[in-house]
Formats: sequence, C-alpha cells, structure tokens
Amino acid sequence: MEYPDSEAQLPLPTLESKPEAQITKLPTRPRTVFKNQLVDSTKSSGSAGLANKKCRARSLWYALYLPQLSNLDPSQQEKYLNQLAGLMQSVSSTVSFHPQALICEIRSSLKYFAGIDVIHQKLQLLLEEQLQQWGLLDGFLYAASPTVTGSLLLAKSGHNTLVYQKDNLRSALGGLCTDVLDLDKEQRRRLHNMGVRYLRDIWRLPSNGLCKRFGSNFVNQLNKALGKAPEPTCNYIAPPIFITSYELPYELENLDRLLPIADEILAQLCDFLRRRDLSTSHLHFSLLHEKRDHTEIHIGLRQASRSQQHLMLLLETHFNRLTIPAPVIAVRVEVKNFDAFFGHSNSLLETNSLDATHYKDSKLIQFIEELQARLGEDHVKYVSCAAQHCPEHANMQLDYRGSSKPRLKKSSAGSISRNPRPLWLLQDPVRLNINKGRLFHRRVISIISGPERIETHWWSGADVRRDYYVAKELKGSRLWIYREKGGERGWYLHGIFA
Repeated sequence: MEYPDSEAQLPLPTLESKPEAQITKLPTRPRTVFKNQLVDSTKSSGSAGLANKKCRARSLWYALYLPQLSNLDPSQQEKYLNQLAGLMQSVSSTVSFHPQALICEIRSSLKYFAGIDVIHQKLQLLLEEQLQQWGLLDGFLYAASPTVTGSLLLAKSGHNTLVYQKDNLRSALGGLCTDVLDLDKEQRRRLHNMGVRYLRDIWRLPSNGLCKRFGSNFVNQLNKALGKAPEPTCNYIAPPIFITSYELPYELENLDRLLPIADEILAQLCDFLRRRDLSTSHLHFSLLHEKRDHTEIHIGLRQASRSQQHLMLLLETHFNRLTIPAPVIAVRVEVKNFDAFFGHSNSLLETNSLDATHYKDSKLIQFIEELQARLGEDHVKYVSCAAQHCPEHANMQLDYRGSSKPRLKKSSAGSISRNPRPLWLLQDPVRLNINKGRLFHRRVISIISGPERIETHWWSGADVRRDYYVAKELKGSRLWIYREKGGERGWYLHGIFA
C-alpha cells in the first residue's frame, strides 16, 4: 500500500486477520496506524506541509467490487447497489455507480473518522450484514486511489491496495493483469497475440498505435486510470423523505388549537415538495399522547398534490370527526411516498375544451377526497362494468382507493356488451300483463328494437335464458323488457332508460 511518505505498497487490513488493529493518536503529531505500522500523515517542514495540502486537495476514491452480483439480473443488481449505496453514505457524501461496484470519495472524511482503518471497518460491518440478509457471499474486494478507474481496476484485481499519491499510480497499476480492463473478446485476443499480459506491457507501446488497433475508448480507459483524462460519475442520490415533529409546550385536548401548528408543518412540507419539484399522494399524521398509543391519521389522495390549502382542508375534516383518547403532547408528520409534479398552466386566451375537462376532473377529485375525509374511505364508491352476460352481475361497486381507478383489461373491456343498457336496473323484475295480445305496464307499451338474447354459462350457477327488447310507453318513456326462453315464457320489466 502506498502512503504520502512511503513508496511501499501494503494490503488494506482485514477484520478477520487483524481485529486488534486500532487507531492511536500521539500528543504531538497525528499518526495513522495501518497494518500495525505507524506512518506520519503530516510533516513539520514547510515543503512537506505544502505537499500534504495539495494531496488533501485531490480526491481519494474507495472502490468496492462485488463479484457475487454477476449471477443476478440487471434489475436486481441495480436494486442491491442502490441499497448498498445508501449504507456507504454513512462515510461519504459522494457515491457513484459502476457495474458490480460502488465507489465513494473518502479523502474529505479521513480526518473525521481518524483514518481509513475506521472507514473500512465501518463499511465492512454494514455491508457484510446486508449481504448476509440477501443470502449472498459476504466478502468483497476493495481498493483506494486518487482516480475512480484506478481504484476500480485495483479492486477487480483482488490486491486490496491503497495508493495515496497520483504519481505512484503508474507503478501500482503496472503489475495488474489485463483481465481487469473492460475489453471485448477481439481486443483480448489481440493483446494475447501481442504478448501483452500486464498493464506495464501496455505502457511501453505507442499511444497512436494503441488507438488505431483498439480504439479511443481503450486508450481513454487507461488515461482515466492514470488521472490524465476526466472521469464523469453517476452519483447516488438518496430517495427523498420528509419527517418532522413538534413538541407542544403543554397538553392540548381541543384539536382546533392544533390547526395553526399543523398549518405551519404543512407549509414546510409544501416548501420541501416545491424545492424538489415533487408532490405526494399519502401523508402520515400522528398525534402523540402520554402513556397512550399514538392516534394515526392517514391522508390518501387520489391525485398527487402539494397544495397547502387542500391538504389543510382534508386534515381539518379529519379532525372534525376524530375523538382522541388523551391530550396531545406532540405532533409528527411523515411522508415517504412521492410523485412527480404535473402542473397545469392557465391559458391567457379562451379556455379550450381540454383545459376545461382537466379543470373539472381536478375539482371532482378534490371533492371526492373531501368526502372520503368526512365519511371514511369505505363509504365512497364508484360503479364499474364487469364482463358478465347476466345484467344483474354486469356492474360492481368499488372503493375509491389508490391514485386512480383500476382499468379493465383489454380482454374484459372487449367482452362487455355495447348494446343499449338502462341507467336504472330494477332489483326485482316486474311481470308485465298481456291483454288482447298487447303488453301493459301502467299503460300500453310497444316494442322498438330487439331481441338481444342473453344466456349464462352452465357453470355460472344461475340459469338465465332471456330475449331482451327496448320498448316505449305512450308518453315516450323507454323501457328494457325481456321474455323468458323457458318455463312460463313470461314478459318482465327489468330496467328504465333515462
């Protein structure tokens, strides 16, 4: 391993082999213990101090390579790397993604953690525990150097080395096998035929010839490893989360006195959402009591929003129908589910039909959310079609839950009849009278169109065989009637059109 003042290369410490390695501090000059060897991290001379300042100004990248992820599909790899990146943020604010690898910048954290030993031990404990929970091998390869690509190549080689200074990168990387490079099959064959086995063999070849034979990406990869080319990184950004609480100076039994506090918390939430161009469809509002369980209020929105006025109206509606078991001593708001914000711009000219439809839909959704807050989510329903032949079972009532109504599958939507259906379907069909060959309900009715035969399948449990007709009364009312195909073959009124 290489240090600022040493040309030697030593392996990073492992918890299993050297659990006794500790960090020690001397009263005069800070020193770092690495593999039980003391090496000065600062010098008293002015030139050495200036060199160390320049060294600290550069980055030091800690690479973590996980070969056991190669057996997983890309989506699962991405999921695992995202979770591991969240753990690595405990030692660094800059974490970047690479295939089966994560790299974080640690030079800015060395002083805080008192050396790289503590950083490595902390990451090893966190990552091995997480890998064991997933049922994967808990081992991993690691290395650190001033460049991202250089650290990744050192980690892939399994040397577990540390290089502090960029000037020592060439010699540290020269001993690596060419297998650590990202090459295709043809490039590997050419290197093998040229007798190139290690990176130090590539250093001896002219760069122009390398570019012609292997392409610019090959040469650029080597230049990135040596710090001669810029290295853009794809940094990990933790998912947003909003949690805030407010402890009351005294107990409150009247929920109306909590509204100003709730309004201020919702203002903070909406500001948080606006700064990140987000919205939310679910809020978790908690009222804390002393020696009692918390009172939980779940505010669900069918359409994601960040309107403080609308959220406050829903919360106030919940407060009006809420009975608390004890006085409130604190308030807590938690939001973990976020949605992208889709705004709606008002037109300077005449509002077109599309804008008007969007406006009406938004108002309807807000009205339904207010009804749910006042009556409860289970008391607000909507009617949906079902792919059933029998009219009694051709529709169903569903709860207004989730962000949108569930859509019917294409196969189900295609099997729904497009023939006219009445808005009002009688719960119990009314038998019609026949006088002198004419049908009577309250008055004489005449058939307009039909028949439409409806028969249920034998396995449905209900034997229905009917011929349906659209009929009209003398005053113009339209009726939906049917005649049985079996039994007495009677006529019945089943529905009335609007």
